Amino acid sequence: MSVNTENYDEIVSKINSKYKNSIRMGNDFESAARISTGSLELDVAMGGGLPIGRWSRFFGGYSSAKSLTALSVIREAQKQGLKCAYYNVEKQYDPKFTAEKIGVNVDDLIVVEGTTIEEITDKMEALFSVVHLHVVDSCTAAVSEDELNADVRDWRPGITARSWGKSFRRLNERFDATENTVIMVDQVRTNFRTGAEEAPGGRILDHQSSMTVHFKKGSWLFRNSEGSLDEKATQTKGMSGQAEPDGVEIKARIQKSRVCRPFRTATMRLDLDSLTFDRLFEVSKAARYYGLVQQKGAYYYYGDQKFQGEKKLREFIAGDLTFQEEIRAKALEISMR
Repeated sequence: MSVNTENYDEIVSKINSKYKNSIRMGNDFESAARISTGSLELDVAMGGGLPIGRWSRFFGGYSSAKSLTALSVIREAQKQGLKCAYYNVEKQYDPKFTAEKIGVNVDDLIVVEGTTIEEITDKMEALFSVVHLHVVDSCTAAVSEDELNADVRDWRPGITARSWGKSFRRLNERFDATENTVIMVDQVRTNFRTGAEEAPGGRILDHQSSMTVHFKKGSWLFRNSEGSLDEKATQTKGMSGQAEPDGVEIKARIQKSRVCRPFRTATMRLDLDSLTFDRLFEVSKAARYYGLVQQKGAYYYYGDQKFQGEKKLREFIAGDLTFQEEIRAKALEISMR
């Protein structure tokens, strides 16, 4: 069979007529829009934030801020007018302590109950037409109906991965790449041979994801004399007499990405009182890194202004919203090159 380009327009027209404009030119697509994670440093690592119209995956150990980051994305998505659903697979959702505390509008948040993979699939399939952002927390906790119907003594390796495989093939057919966004939150397992942390659930979740982020919990943080979170600050002790951290360092790495440069990293400071990332720490660090502020010894310079110590710099940045936006815009502009 020989190729005759003279018939190209006729053939493409017939195909698009039958399959609803399924053939387009490569320049007829736009890059994925983004939703902020609530952390400037993580947004920069992601190339601008969480991609809209894609499947993303957050995985990591316990208390590594996976769920909190996903809820922060919900908060930012709501600011953009997007409808959001939280799939409460682990049965851990708390409207006061987590969601509402970090700024999620719980009056406009859909909480979806259900623990089986098949039930989650049915509900998500139906909700794709009315909800923009879907957060499944967590895929690891979901169970296959086949496993529930089997004898508890039966060993059925790979049954969960196979169930997710069937579900994703069905869901992806109905997924709208301009309207729908999904975050798959996952726990972690340790590879006994290498000691490395890996995401469970089979390869299908890896392949489905356009962006996979690995979260790790770092060192404890305490408030220093200036009121900022600091790993070198004097430990705070509670009524028990034991040390009680004021924050925790969270490290994130982009393990896989089809929408930005992979293997970028972010280091955030999570304030345990507000359950938010230390925004001023990230913004002031970005100002120095991208050359908007120069440091000479203990002094910082911005234009003709001079600040002694990081506290003064942070106070200045906190009071100047225009400068904050300049820093954020500079950081994101460079990250998306």
